[in-house]
Amino acid sequence: ADQLSRWAKDETITHLILCSSSPRAFCVGGDIKYARQLAISDDPAGAEPYFRAEYLADIALIEFGKPVISLCDGIVMGGGAGLAQYSQHILMTETTRFSMPESAIGFFPDVGASLFLGCCPKSVARLMGMTGYIVGAADCLLLGLATAQVPSESLADLKEKLLQCHVNEIDIIIKQFQCDAGQPSLASQRRLIDYVFADGSIESMRDRAVNLAEKMSHNKLLGGIVKAFETRCPLSVKLFDRLLVETDHLTDPVAAIELDFHLALRMTERADFAEGIRAIVIDKDQAPQWTPNSLEAVTETMLDAIFDRSGLPPLR
Repeated sequence: ADQLSRWAKDETITHLILCSSSPRAFCVGGDIKYARQLAISDDPAGAEPYFRAEYLADIALIEFGKPVISLCDGIVMGGGAGLAQYSQHILMTETTRFSMPESAIGFFPDVGASLFLGCCPKSVARLMGMTGYIVGAADCLLLGLATAQVPSESLADLKEKLLQCHVNEIDIIIKQFQCDAGQPSLASQRRLIDYVFADGSIESMRDRAVNLAEKMSHNKLLGGIVKAFETRCPLSVKLFDRLLVETDHLTDPVAAIELDFHLALRMTERADFAEGIRAIVIDKDQAPQWTPNSLEAVTETMLDAIFDRSGLPPLR
């Protein structure tokens, strides 16, 4: 965040390019093992410094005031998805895999995802936020989560031209590299997604998915949804749906991130966060023991407690 603030004030810097040093991923988010370590430590601040640093960087990007171009090649997940969404130019490639997978680790789609996923049709927002469904560039373009697709093999050349160009030439250069993203896969499944994730209880969404999957056993999307409802943190799944409701009136991403900061402090106090990271990232046994361990056992009172922001420190 400090570096971004310095660049924002530096008149010799006209635009910013975000890219990865890894050929496989743009960004998969922060070091969640370290976040877990902080959360289970004796320090009363817990994971607060970790999330404060991450969210202040997002806000610095939102308030940067100069064009930001994200070159989203490969995996774009979690915190990385947030960085991309606060750029004016979100360039994806044929290798891009975009998702918000936090419900798998007992957390929730944060970094303002309630707004950028919330701009999608509600059924699609639920699919992505509750189940961590992975989409490619064509779907991201359809959903407003990307601004253009460019070939992966041209990224180095594109980056070089963007580094050398005048700020007024950015759009022209991107157009020179832009390519057709092809057909979005979600479009053909949209009726099914709308049916499963229609308004109502989360339990009813799960039941519709299970019933349909029995009749359409060949459908991979349905199979993935059913598996997600079986394996992902029940409280995380319900929390995201509540978060979409709570932020329905919000248009300011900074306010959404400030809410996420408080939710993150509450969620990382819970055993599910440490257990999810243990099962998925550390031991990799893929067998987290959630508390509570079913959607039915997650009550409104539990969700109310997580959304209770009293006594929590401000983000800035």
